[in-house]
Amino acid sequence: MIIAMIIAKTAEKLLRFFKSGATTLPGKIALMIKKNILFKLSQGVKVIMVTGTNGKTTSARMIEQGLKESGKSYFMNRSGANLITGITTAFIMNSTVFGKCRKEYALIECDENALRKVSLYIDAKILLVTNVFRDQLDRYGEVSSTLSAIRTGAENMKNCVLVLNADDPLTYSLSALPNRFCTYGINIPLQMGGRSDTDYCIFCKSPYKYHYKTYSQLGSFYCDNCGYHRENPTFSADAILASDADSSSVFVNLNGKNAVFKINLGGAYNIYNSIGAAAVMSVLGVDMNVLESSLANFGGAFGRMENFGTTKMLLVKNPAGFTQTMNYIRPLKIKNLIFVLNDRAADGCDVSWIWDADINISENVENIYAFGIRSGDMALRLKYEGYSPQIIGSYEEFYTLADEENTVIIPTYTAMMALRPYLAQKYKKDEFWK
Repeated sequence: MIIAMIIAKTAEKLLRFFKSGATTLPGKIALMIKKNILFKLSQGVKVIMVTGTNGKTTSARMIEQGLKESGKSYFMNRSGANLITGITTAFIMNSTVFGKCRKEYALIECDENALRKVSLYIDAKILLVTNVFRDQLDRYGEVSSTLSAIRTGAENMKNCVLVLNADDPLTYSLSALPNRFCTYGINIPLQMGGRSDTDYCIFCKSPYKYHYKTYSQLGSFYCDNCGYHRENPTFSADAILASDADSSSVFVNLNGKNAVFKINLGGAYNIYNSIGAAAVMSVLGVDMNVLESSLANFGGAFGRMENFGTTKMLLVKNPAGFTQTMNYIRPLKIKNLIFVLNDRAADGCDVSWIWDADINISENVENIYAFGIRSGDMALRLKYEGYSPQIIGSYEEFYTLADEENTVIIPTYTAMMALRPYLAQKYKKDEFWK
């Protein structure tokens, strides 16, 4: 193992010298030399893992804020490199050449499909599952495949506590596993729309019914036939006291303890992210005052509702996230609304998912643009909704528009990674891996 560590750490230093993030290659090299190196590196480390379709990065960063304010010794794969190579790299960077981790906690964002493999080498203390939506059909397949991968990961980690979204009938089905678990959710009928990715009971295939919905398939679901239903969550948002584009004030119940949380991000999906993160921190024993402070101080994850002056960048990657992003921006006064659609491997080569999102652009938007490798597809999708987007023909044109006040950029993943460095440098923000 020492040889693998020395070579991987050398690769990391060389990559950093040449201004690269060094987020995956060191791990890839180490795994080639020693297949089970991740098992060795994770021994004795308290691992908190976050997975699910949407909200992984934001939820993990919220938990990180709580660990930081609690004075915990931790590290995380902050770059978002969430496959086994990126996770192994994070452990390598925080361990000695002898494989001894320097930190007490590891906070790991893990891709849903990768969890099946990663869980063979890591026995996490806590696994947060945010939700299961349709995502990148050419890579993940249907939601049943994603749920199967997460279920296998949870089964492999028999000692971990599952923190499950009680409002998602797919995610909550994992409560049937023998793992200890707790749940979180929103006890409010938000009715924010979005197409459901699962209409039939996972156990008996009868249609779900709802007392109310929050968005997509999330809400107070029940099955008349077999009795499968949403339980009252252990950690819940019981009332939204105030909400605007940049924050929410929410009355919460955390396992019987009431509080008012100021969440330093807008959007209903960030209420879910916050309550899920609070549930994890509560399981860890983080003090309530620290919970309140960490959610109020959290400033967002890179590319996910990130502000650059008056310009906002909001990552989208699937119909559910796209629909809720459009709901979020509807009240905003926007000069330039720029959709950036790519079809590289990390985005998913099949871009048909844009047709399953609800796109309703308000009259507060002056100009609509499409950019990216599949800008023509995006422009066509917008035209079918009755809008007349302009196609951006160059990076120079994009940068000019991005510099204008009240611009909102909605990119897919590789587009975000390509465009963010310009804004990060201009507004003196950290590189994505920092």
